[in-house]
Amino acid sequence: MIGLAVASAVLIPSFYLITRLSQQRENIEHQLSELTQWYSQLQEYMASANQETARLNQVVLEGEAAISTLEQTYGEQLAALAFAKEETDRIMETVQEGLFLIDQDGVIGNYHSLEAPLILRQKELAGSSLYSILKMHLSQKMYGAAQDFFQLLFNASRKERTVLSVNPLTDLEVNFPNPEGGFITRYLGFSFRRIVVNGKVERLFVALRDVTKQVELEAQLREAEKTKEREMQVLLSIVHVPHDELETFVKLAEQELETINSTLRAEDFVAAAGRGDALRERLEAVFRSVHNLNGNAALLNLTYFQRATHVFEAKIKDLLSRKALGGDDFLSVVIAQAGLRSDLTDLQNLRSKLGKLNEASNAPQQHAPVSALAEQLRKLVKNSAAEMDKSAILTVDEYALHAFSHGRTDLVRDVLVQLARNAVAHGVEMPDIRQAAGKSSTAQLSIYPLPSPAPGVLGLAIRDDGRGLDIELIRERAELAGLLKPGVKAANEQVIQCIFESGFSTTETADLHSGRGVGMDIVKSRFVKLAGGSIEVNTENGQFCEFRLFMPS
Repeated sequence: MIGLAVASAVLIPSFYLITRLSQQRENIEHQLSELTQWYSQLQEYMASANQETARLNQVVLEGEAAISTLEQTYGEQLAALAFAKEETDRIMETVQEGLFLIDQDGVIGNYHSLEAPLILRQKELAGSSLYSILKMHLSQKMYGAAQDFFQLLFNASRKERTVLSVNPLTDLEVNFPNPEGGFITRYLGFSFRRIVVNGKVERLFVALRDVTKQVELEAQLREAEKTKEREMQVLLSIVHVPHDELETFVKLAEQELETINSTLRAEDFVAAAGRGDALRERLEAVFRSVHNLNGNAALLNLTYFQRATHVFEAKIKDLLSRKALGGDDFLSVVIAQAGLRSDLTDLQNLRSKLGKLNEASNAPQQHAPVSALAEQLRKLVKNSAAEMDKSAILTVDEYALHAFSHGRTDLVRDVLVQLARNAVAHGVEMPDIRQAAGKSSTAQLSIYPLPSPAPGVLGLAIRDDGRGLDIELIRERAELAGLLKPGVKAANEQVIQCIFESGFSTTETADLHSGRGVGMDIVKSRFVKLAGGSIEVNTENGQFCEFRLFMPS
């Protein structure tokens, strides 16, 4: 029992120990299994990590290669950009135009061509407002048009081509202050292009040029073309006129222009300052000279000079209609006289050339003065009537005309021209009116001798079978003009004398033939006042009008 007890005492602990050992072994084996499993996973992870590291290394290598490539490309681009900028700078420094950008407020960008501030006379151009610069140099009306134009340019809904077609800034006259005093006039040309971003006009590209030389050249070319056109018109106007008759007209024109020149002398204007009547008298004297030139141009059918003197007359008539006159008002007359002088110079040059051609062709040039005048008056009546849609012919007693005009052909010519034109314009009726009155549709005018009223006195008459003088109309116009007192019944003879007053006319509007109120004034001033002649008027309403001229022989 004791042995069993001892054995039990020995075996029980041993069993316990063995059991614990067995458990520990199992635990160790379990841990070893887990450790083995973890190690296996670690190895797998390390393998994966190594692969990822290798991939990352590859990516890094590829990235480094890409960066290297980018750096190389970027460097090349920077070099290209630097080269491009250098080229652009050279262009902007050497281009002869002003180039810059503006925003919607007109502010000029920082980058512009070197020429831009030079053209605009603006030291600091970047950041300045183009609108403000333009406002300094443009009229209010022109600046308003420019503003409207810029609004259209920045309106993306408007077609650019259409807007640019109405550019008001193509040949812009600008006056810059001159450091030495006064102004420097230049002509600038602006052109524009839109810069559109996302459908919106963000900026405008502006190209500016100084086009002064171009504008001046174009003006010279236009003037040259006008000169050639004027010379051609003068040539066509004189080519049909015989050389001697043309020479007579040139002499007359020179005399009248000299009269005008002496009438417009500056010292006389100074003396007449403040005296409107004295200035008006001088203007009326100029008017008579110009109208006489007009009549003689019509006599030879010199249409160019007829139109030129007609325009000249219009300027004088405008001045005479003013209540007050000053010396400055005569500037337009002086300019018109200079133009007429230039036309006469062209006429003389062309006359000389035509004279040589006529000599070369052995064309007859000499005409008896009286016969030539008679023929000219016939043509004057026929052509003047035709231009007014009338019909008229003139018969002339050349013997009587020769006797009356002996030694004073120019005077008689000037007077008969005015009376003939006056008869056609005021006396001759329209063909249908003449036929309704039982007359021939063609009016008859005649120049014939008158019996001598006294020894040493010659007489000549010019008569038309027209409507005669309208005494009541003349009376009405004379009262309105202050020539007759309203309400006082003046005799018919006194009423008729009003037609010889300067500026008097019964025609409402002026044309190449009448309406200036100066033709009969020429007759009175030259034939009566200067030459000592006398005029009688005989008329019957609806039947005829006859002017009787008497002159000491």
